[in-house]
Amino acid sequence: MCTREPLRGVGEFSDEPSRALPEGTQATAIFDDLGAGRTLLILGEPGAGKTTTLLKLAQSLLERIGDDLSQPIPVILNLSSWAKKRQPIAKWLVQELYETFQVSKALGKTWIEEEQLVLCLDGLDEVAAKHRNDCVEALNQFIQDHGRTEMVVCSRIKDYEALAERLRLRSAIVVQLLTPQQVDEYLAQVGEPLAALRTVLTQNAEIKAFATSPLILSVMSLVYQGCSLDQLSQLSDVDNFRQHLFGAYVKRMFQRRDNITHRYSNEQTTHWLVWMSQQMVQTSQTVFLIERLQPSWLQSRAQRFRYRLESSLIGGLMVGLSAGLAGVLIVGVNTGLVVGLIGELSGGLITAIKGDIQPVETLKWSFQAAKKSIFTGFIYGLIVALIVVFIYGLHAGLMVGMRMELTERFRVWLSFWLSYGPSYGLSYGLMGGLLGGLIGGLRGPAMQKRTRPNQGIWQSTRNALTVSLIGGLIGGLIGYLSFALVGGLLGGLLGGLLGSLIGGGSACLRHFSLRLMLCRMGYAPWNYARFLDYAAERLFLQKVGGGYIFIHRMLLEHFAQLELE
Repeated sequence: MCTREPLRGVGEFSDEPSRALPEGTQATAIFDDLGAGRTLLILGEPGAGKTTTLLKLAQSLLERIGDDLSQPIPVILNLSSWAKKRQPIAKWLVQELYETFQVSKALGKTWIEEEQLVLCLDGLDEVAAKHRNDCVEALNQFIQDHGRTEMVVCSRIKDYEALAERLRLRSAIVVQLLTPQQVDEYLAQVGEPLAALRTVLTQNAEIKAFATSPLILSVMSLVYQGCSLDQLSQLSDVDNFRQHLFGAYVKRMFQRRDNITHRYSNEQTTHWLVWMSQQMVQTSQTVFLIERLQPSWLQSRAQRFRYRLESSLIGGLMVGLSAGLAGVLIVGVNTGLVVGLIGELSGGLITAIKGDIQPVETLKWSFQAAKKSIFTGFIYGLIVALIVVFIYGLHAGLMVGMRMELTERFRVWLSFWLSYGPSYGLSYGLMGGLLGGLIGGLRGPAMQKRTRPNQGIWQSTRNALTVSLIGGLIGGLIGYLSFALVGGLLGGLLGGLLGSLIGGGSACLRHFSLRLMLCRMGYAPWNYARFLDYAAERLFLQKVGGGYIFIHRMLLEHFAQLELE
């Protein structure tokens, strides 16, 4: 049941009195009545069905579109992530469309500017409390700037009433809870299996009010079916009852026998879900994607430092060993070792870069984007050149100056730097600029569907191999023009290896290092996709495309409140 304009003591909907809508009234009908530029606020208590109402509204709007692509497209997003950067809503929408639906930023920006979307925004109450008023202000500014964009916003009613700011929407409805009479009728219809639960609800009005949520009543019916009165009579406090209810739900799901392979112990599963839920709450995420694991999820500064050290060592060793082995085969042992050391330092430098892990999921070249990356690539090329000249100069000084005085050794090193420094710097700077321009200009298609877990990292791996071929050809050409055949082979080798790191390989290595560290620390399993599928089979999670969500926010909150042992 819905009530129109239900807020008590709130003045923005004062034109019409609050009224109960006929039973069975659909949110779509209410939305249609608002006319052009429709905006609607959906409120309700936890578990009342706000999100379900929003989803049905979006589904109805989507079905109407059919083949008419000129109609605005309904898109469902969760506001919880807005608090991370607190950007203008238009910028936040572009980023969310890109991260959630793989819509290119250019296309997303066009949709927003041309007002081609119906924004179905869930979870205003999931925005961090200290930023919630700011989020409302940002939404109001967006509404003012994009007056024809239609919008629906969901929130828990108590959290909305506590706000100092109000949304400038045209109407509001509240999704009503069940009445006590409806709860009694349902329990009476089930009969003896829920007799003990019915007795407890009759004796405790506070817990009965808690049961008026359709979700809570459904969970109660599942968990407490066949329980005796002695098992429930001690649960007199609502908070204790809630904790016991979801604890019992978790236990019941572990006891399911629906042809589910018991791959993990109950303790392991609970421990990993607790850590995952706590990180999702801290980072304001509702959908868990494996490729979105970030170093910032580590608990302490010492852990994050150790991660950076380990990831740089792994990246450096992989590049260094590959370059060194190839150098030995092409030139010889001494030069091969030098090339390996150069590759290790360069690879470690690129892999150790601070910041979030950003997979390179798709390849499409843009000249405008490439221009911004040429200078960065040139700087990286100069850095690599300095490493090369330093190591080769040190090697030359050691090889020819073992019996020389210190001043003579210095002259050898200085002569080497003056002879090769400019040419190496120019060659590697040019190679870095070309690599940066080519790789920095890579962009994805307008839209891409994410269908399997960790899809972003796997695509990054494939793209890294493609970019390594491009880098190898560029490095080989520059090396050949500068230093003939051997230089061309070595330049192609280093160009390919470093190009693979820049073109997605670094993200893959950093992701691998992070997963390895989380597994060693006991925070996560190694085969994350298999575990998440297992948790979905146990009805803790639900798979959505390539991501996973908890079956309800209250279950997410239950796990997040548990202690991480």
